[in-house]
Order: sequence, then C-alpha cells, then structure tokens
Amino acid sequence: MNAIKEMITGIDMITINEAEECDFAQIEAILAENHMLVPAIDGKKAMEMIKKRMGRYFLAAKENNLVLGFIRATYDGSRALIQQMAVKKTHQRKGIGKKLIFEVCKRLRKDGAPTVSVTSTEKSCPYYEKLSFKKLPITLMLAEEIDRVISITDTK
Repeated sequence: MNAIKEMITGIDMITINEAEECDFAQIEAILAENHMLVPAIDGKKAMEMIKKRMGRYFLAAKENNLVLGFIRATYDGSRALIQQMAVKKTHQRKGIGKKLIFEVCKRLRKDGAPTVSVTSTEKSCPYYEKLSFKKLPITLMLAEEIDRVISITDTK
C-alpha cells in the first residue's frame, strides 16, 4: 500500500505546463535517449518555431525544474493530432505519459476537437491502444528534403 501511495504522491508532484525555451535542451536529451531525435526537425531551433506556432499544445512534465517528459499536438479546427511524446527512460511506466496525454486532450477538447489521433511507432502502439486509440490502416511518409519535393512536383 505504501508503494502505491508513494507512486501517486510522486506523480502528483509533477507539473504539466507549456514548454519553455529553458526546457529545450532537456527535451532534446529525452528524444536522444529514446532514439527519436532528428536534429533538423526536433532540435532547439525547431522547438523555438514550434513554441511560437503552437505553444498551447507543446507541454513539458516537470519535477523541480527537471523535464521528465513532453508532448506536442496540433489542432487545425477539424483534426487533433498528438505528433510526439516522450518520457525520460528512468521515469517511464510511472504515469507521466498518461498525465501528458490527459492534459493535452483537455486543452484540445476545450478548443473544440471532437477526436484525437496520435502518430506512433509500431513498438508504442500497444501503449496507445490501452488508452482507447485504434490502429488505422494508414502509412505516414516523410520527405526529409522539402526542396526536393518542390523540384519534382514543379509543373512550370
């Protein structure tokens, strides 16, 4: 019983707020340790742009100024999408991810989102399925060089 109480107390000490510039280095480290860091799209400069454009849905879970996890989502007025979430390896399986999803979903619902989707690795699908997400028959594709796509699709 004490172990459960300690776990609940521990998670209650974690605050979820909009990510700040001072959090970016710690968020980069979390991405790196989870093998999710692509510096061009996840680095400090990218985070600064994300913060400007969608700060309301770029959240950090912190305990005593230590970032334990983060989540990013978007809502375009029709579709809400959790784009990325990661938790420090040392703090996984403690409810932090669930707390991040809860907080971002509250914000998305308040802004009018009727549903929410999530991009996920195959390995993380069971986690999201436990939270009522359903696997869709779609494939996410990435063009790492947008200029190449533009040059290929240019009809001039």
